[in-house]
Amino acid sequence: MPLVPHAFYSFQWIPFFKGITAVLGILSLCFFSAPVCAAPSLFQQAIEVLQGGGKAVVTEAPSRAEVAFSPNGGATDLVVRAIDSATQSVRVASYSFTSRPIAAALARARGRGVDVALVVDHGEVQKGNHGLVSWIAEHNVPVRVDVIHTLLHDKYMVVDGKTVETGSFNFTAAAEQHNAENVLVLWDDPPLAALYAHDWQALWDKAEAYHTGR
Repeated sequence: MPLVPHAFYSFQWIPFFKGITAVLGILSLCFFSAPVCAAPSLFQQAIEVLQGGGKAVVTEAPSRAEVAFSPNGGATDLVVRAIDSATQSVRVASYSFTSRPIAAALARARGRGVDVALVVDHGEVQKGNHGLVSWIAEHNVPVRVDVIHTLLHDKYMVVDGKTVETGSFNFTAAAEQHNAENVLVLWDDPPLAALYAHDWQALWDKAEAYHTGR
């Protein structure tokens, strides 16, 4: 009969000790720094490590969240309302863009001095479906085309560096009228918005400038 049970060998000790080390490290930060201890997200991330995660980023809950659905469930209206709330900036990453109400909202934002910029998938140009992209560019909105990825399949916006609009909803008339889609707006969540803004900036930096009539 073995002195040590088989379960002792089968248990994943290395991930366990890594998790314990992460928790002890965070607890030591709390011991020496009260402000760090006051941040609940640190403990949430430590729990993720123990559970085998560690790759997901945890932020505190947003102050307010709104959701809408399609077809004809107010999805476009919610996106437009998020754009209309902008006073400083709107950053857009879009797979497909054929929605006139959303394009008009971006043009209005640019007209009142908001810093608006758009990254689109290369398919919008290569397939010749870029009539509204061209129209937005003509309204002094900088546009770049993602030519790095197989698809830029993102559909999100970052508004004023603090609000995120995301979901399955493409910025198209078909998504509003025919598809089953969802839109989620997370209002006033700067930490989450910073993560999306960082991703958007990486897309923007690698994309090519869009030229009207290309």
